[in-house]
Amino acid sequence: MWAGVDVGARRLHVVALSGRSRVVRAEVVDASDVAGVVALLRRARGVAIDSPGAWSTAPHAADETIAPKFRRGRCSEIALGREYGIWVPWSTPPEPAPGTWMAAGIELFAALRAADHDPVEAYPYGGFRLLASGRLPKKTTPEGRAVRAGLLRSAGVDVDGLHTDSHDFLDAALVALVARQRSLGTARVATCGHDQSAIWLPAA
Repeated sequence: MWAGVDVGARRLHVVALSGRSRVVRAEVVDASDVAGVVALLRRARGVAIDSPGAWSTAPHAADETIAPKFRRGRCSEIALGREYGIWVPWSTPPEPAPGTWMAAGIELFAALRAADHDPVEAYPYGGFRLLASGRLPKKTTPEGRAVRAGLLRSAGVDVDGLHTDSHDFLDAALVALVARQRSLGTARVATCGHDQSAIWLPAA
């Protein structure tokens, strides 16, 4: 199976896909239960997480061609904006920020790596934007959730059994799709390589 994790400061939404891209697991786990998530994903062939994998090392801090908001961010965030026209609403800071969703995600990355997994970062909004080839309704609206469920189906994901009224589960399913496509060699990636960060995206 391939797994995707949508990260929040308090809760983690986990979705697993079978080899036929059918949803075989959809669970909510407390963000503090990192060991529980690692155990849940022990048989996963690939894992993607909706979170930075590490705090920024600010490789572009002196680059004046980048808007000040993003200069301390990671290569992946900057490459995503430059190459795909998708700018994240946040920029990963160099300083650790305990108690945040980023801290929860980075802790999960570390735990999975320690368990011999090779998790990658995915960005659900960016992935859905690429699948839609344009703008999306807000995910907090019924229309936005319906559009995202339809995009997953069009990408080959069988969402039967998924709580499609939850944008968190829809995001986790998109991230799981990226994990599967990365294993198959079809996923796309945004990076410029200076800091080894990369944001993985679904195939068109």
